[in-house]
Amino acid sequence: MILGVLYFAAFTHAVIIASALIRRTSIGAPSTILAALLGVFGYALFNRSSLLLGFFREIPHALALIPMIAVYIGPLTYGYVKRSTGAPPWSAIIWLLHLLPAAGFWISNAPFVFQPAADKIAYWEVAGQGQLTPLPFATIATFLLVKAHLTTYLVLSWRRLKGYHLRLADLRADDSQSVLAQLSVLILSLAALEAVWVVLFAMQQFFGIGALDHVNRAWLLFMAAIVLSFGYLGLRQSSFLITPEERALDTLLRQKRASIQTESKTDTDTIKYLHSALPDSAADEIAALIEETLSEKHLYLNEKLTLQQLAEAIDAKPHLLSQVINQRMQTNFYRLINGYRVSHASGLLDDPNLTWPIERIAVESGFSNRVTFNKAFKDHLGCTASHYRKGVRKKAQAS
Repeated sequence: MILGVLYFAAFTHAVIIASALIRRTSIGAPSTILAALLGVFGYALFNRSSLLLGFFREIPHALALIPMIAVYIGPLTYGYVKRSTGAPPWSAIIWLLHLLPAAGFWISNAPFVFQPAADKIAYWEVAGQGQLTPLPFATIATFLLVKAHLTTYLVLSWRRLKGYHLRLADLRADDSQSVLAQLSVLILSLAALEAVWVVLFAMQQFFGIGALDHVNRAWLLFMAAIVLSFGYLGLRQSSFLITPEERALDTLLRQKRASIQTESKTDTDTIKYLHSALPDSAADEIAALIEETLSEKHLYLNEKLTLQQLAEAIDAKPHLLSQVINQRMQTNFYRLINGYRVSHASGLLDDPNLTWPIERIAVESGFSNRVTFNKAFKDHLGCTASHYRKGVRKKAQAS
């Protein structure tokens, strides 16, 4: 009963979040794919809660409309990740190709969908008790293939997220790295759960240890947690998207670095950008212009500042700015901007008459949240903002 209530609560949560995401974004945005993914999660939880709470007797035709939920989760997760990281929207044909296994399972399940209500209720009466006997080999093989299918998509999603997570420091000065890192952890956790499911499934089927129903219940519990986590991230970053311009710039930067590393295997750091057409004098001028523009226009106070936007303000090519920031200024775009933000924040904290809470100091300095703010503050000044403020107050009292 308790599990049934928990599953049903997670189902209603998934519906609410999916509806909110659809209302807040346009068709084709990453969050519309996330809404579909949450819808699939929600339907799986609805099915199980209906069995545990006895709803299936009143709504037998509402159950088992989406068989083999796992074959939907993989393509939707990968589609969401690819769209978020700058890939163009998939066409209907591409989506159809990715969802062919799902279509196959739906067609094979069609005869059950059109059965009389009484037959369905009788089936669910038995199925609701849990599966305790070994399954046919063909069924076991099908389950394992489905899990391999899902795991493949999850690995592809994780690799793509990891690649962009490591490179976003050259493109953005917001909390995109944190968002991608959290998504990576969720996807890796789901992949780990699939591995655990396979182990528990094999133990039950081949050694009679445990019950298959217990395995499925654990899987659904984790799915409920995923609904909450993905939903939180989706609502927090409903418009998160690496733009086509950023994607093209990232490709250009990687090509330049790869070509330089190929030409020399000695000291990569000292020869970085060595073969660029940008003279030293021009690099120094651009570096000075970057510092002047950031100081005078306070662009760093924009929590979503990107390399592209800074390049437009300076009227320079983004890849040249990246080159100068890395070569001449010996840092990356993310650390450069956060350095200005921390300096601005420390100036506010130095004012003994200013009693703003740390959260407001963070926002007023261009950070989107306190966690990112404290991490950057400690990285640049060696302590958290709270400790820094205590030190300022002690000095003021001593004087």
